[in-house]
Amino acid sequence: MNRRPPRPKRGALPTAPHPDLPLSYSQSSIILMRMIVKDSHFRELKTTVINELVRIHHEKYLDDISFWLSMTKGRNPVLELGCGHGRVTLPLWKEGRQVVGVDLVLESLHYLLTASLNDKSPHPKLVLADMLYLPLKTKFGAVIIPCNTYSIFSREQRILLLNGIYQLLTSTGIFLVSVPNPFVIQEYHRELSADRGELTSDVEGIFPHPSTGNPVQVSSVLSPLADALSWEWIYDQLHPDGRVERHRQTAVHQLSSLEQYQKEIEGTGFQTNHFLGDFDGSPYQDDSPYLIMVCSLS
Repeated sequence: MNRRPPRPKRGALPTAPHPDLPLSYSQSSIILMRMIVKDSHFRELKTTVINELVRIHHEKYLDDISFWLSMTKGRNPVLELGCGHGRVTLPLWKEGRQVVGVDLVLESLHYLLTASLNDKSPHPKLVLADMLYLPLKTKFGAVIIPCNTYSIFSREQRILLLNGIYQLLTSTGIFLVSVPNPFVIQEYHRELSADRGELTSDVEGIFPHPSTGNPVQVSSVLSPLADALSWEWIYDQLHPDGRVERHRQTAVHQLSSLEQYQKEIEGTGFQTNHFLGDFDGSPYQDDSPYLIMVCSLS
């Protein structure tokens, strides 16, 4: 390939677990209900700078929301894995979905819960848990994993996750998952490995810092690892005196192919119904920004 593969749109870029928490830090869970808002655990909770910067950076990305709304219509209840601050959960909930959100970052769930309490409707049910060890018994009409979370898992972790999801779907339920285009990820890895270098983007966005109001510049760096691609977000706060305060968040994406994903999904008992390349419903191609897999029980 003589040219760089097309850089995915912002929404196709990776999200990641909390930078200070390992992927499977706990197998225990806490169901977060309205009453816990008064608990000292929440009262004393302080949001980290990086968590706030990530939220602000991604919250205005809306290109995929209509897709998740359309695909979950009439499929209550809906389970979102890796719900984070609620970028997808909140629109689903506001449109009447009975949503359960799972995430392993307490401060993100705190933000989501607080945002939902501003409405008189019953708030989404939120679960603090590692999605690999789901403590749920409810059957769902749809299980979704947006935001490119699925591709950070190893093959073994994905199979564990798929087995858990399979047990939670109704007989007519669907499983939806979006990842960065695996072909593009593999091509970036191949070219950067050959060049023995990394790819740094230009400034991709600017927004005011939530505490100081100083401009925060967003950029990203792609780096090849032995068998994965590191995608690092860089948030530079520009102080009036010329200082630059940098915060980073890194996601590591596996070099799995569409064929590998399909084999794992179907090997767990699912049927893959559609492979889409964008949230407008267009079919998947090598230059698509995404791979979106639409699955059901066999």
